[in-house]
Amino acid sequence: MKKSETLVQFSCETTKEYIQNELRRSRHKRLGYIKNRFQWKYYPKKKVPHFPLNLDIEVSSKCQIKCDHCFRQYMDIKENDFMPLDMYKKIVAECGRYNLFTLKFSMRGEPLLHPDIVEMVRFAKKKGVKEVWINTNGGPLTDELSRGLISAGVDWITMSFDGLGKMYESIRTPLKYEESLQKLKSLRKIRDELKADTMLNVQSIWSAIEKNPEAYINLMKSIVDRVAYNPDMNFEEITLVPDDDFVCPRLWQRICITSKGYYLKCPSDFRMEEVLGHVNDYSVKEAWDILQQRQRELHLSGFKKNSVVCSKCHHGAVKKEKTLNLQDSEQHNYTYERQKDFKGHGLNKNG
Repeated sequence: MKKSETLVQFSCETTKEYIQNELRRSRHKRLGYIKNRFQWKYYPKKKVPHFPLNLDIEVSSKCQIKCDHCFRQYMDIKENDFMPLDMYKKIVAECGRYNLFTLKFSMRGEPLLHPDIVEMVRFAKKKGVKEVWINTNGGPLTDELSRGLISAGVDWITMSFDGLGKMYESIRTPLKYEESLQKLKSLRKIRDELKADTMLNVQSIWSAIEKNPEAYINLMKSIVDRVAYNPDMNFEEITLVPDDDFVCPRLWQRICITSKGYYLKCPSDFRMEEVLGHVNDYSVKEAWDILQQRQRELHLSGFKKNSVVCSKCHHGAVKKEKTLNLQDSEQHNYTYERQKDFKGHGLNKNG
């Protein structure tokens, strides 16, 4: 088994599957991909890239479902909007000029709700963005939308799919398991019909699959390229134990823009508690060189301990090792150290 590049998510790939997926992901951009992966892993230890390696862009802060485990159910995120198309195009045109590698449609909302999402994908590819990535709950997917996204050139689609059957429905309210599974199968069928290079990935929280992970993994591997799971987070009651020595690599890798155009230092600032600036006042390059540079300096000087965002973030929590036996393979990963025991989400709340 291999850890994913995020180090907070664990893939269920064999070595062979990992190599196959890396080859698919890097197709038609292999040298650029190798350079990007090197920068992603090693630059946070040594230097700052000239431009973000990843831009998290929140084209939608709206969401049509109420997931049991999502921070949206426990806090006010202060936005409920679609990013204007002209604002988006201005941002992405600049990203194209600076050879941005990954543009990720992800943060606090459901990107597929945006009425211009296909045009947004197409525009990013036209401007030369190497990897356009979508995280989705899958609810808005239709065959027409799937065909549009893949035809527009989307490189990676991750569908959050927490568990099977009633477990899934207890978490992904009010989505229905069989309908979501069919949408995932249709997405794969359309990808293959179009002979596209689009990577298809599913992710689950661990508590949704821990009672029978093999059943989940085997089913999903029959549909998508990659299956992954994340350690559970509890936003209803944050009891994480902070790791004061942790230096977060995100500030050296990425920057975020909300649906209204505000810069955030990372996608874990769910409540917009540390807004850096606005796209009307700073270009992406200026935000990276000035606003995010200030965050890097503060982080290294120990400000992380005083940051309301960093103090609650699971990335900076103490981690404890956990060994799992999955598909005749031993996997070493971790979960988060908490002050209280946590059973998980959905059906797990009742034991």
